[in-house]
Amino acid sequence: MLSTSTLSQTTDRLVYLVDDDEDDALLVQAAIHEAIPYCKVRVFQNGLVMLEIMAEPGAKPHLILLDMNMPHVHGLEILTNLKMNRQWADIPVIILTGSDDPEQIKLAYQLGAQTVINKPNKYTELVDIVMIIRQYWFSIARLPQADA
Repeated sequence: MLSTSTLSQTTDRLVYLVDDDEDDALLVQAAIHEAIPYCKVRVFQNGLVMLEIMAEPGAKPHLILLDMNMPHVHGLEILTNLKMNRQWADIPVIILTGSDDPEQIKLAYQLGAQTVINKPNKYTELVDIVMIIRQYWFSIARLPQADA
């Protein structure tokens, strides 16, 4: 159960979720709403659209969950764009992937991902992962201001 102080810390959080698989995106979004009830989630099926939206004033999220393997623009290309842009480089990016390719995982870290997480097979495991993300990124870690 969330304490009052934890709720107040998460009520103003904005998370961008980038995943081309609509079913995966719906599951992750549901897990976020379950584990972080007052967190705002914006879902993108294409990372380039997310980058366009982020260029708008006030559109900077606190955290980005980014699928690695997407057909139009690979997640690592989006990660590179995020980390090369001074305005966005400080946003923590968590890579979600179904791949166990050690070279891809190594490259994700080299490009600036804060962590790489394998997509779990069970929804309950996904909720557990999101609870850990909430605990670390929204309670323990200090994040830059989203509108900075």
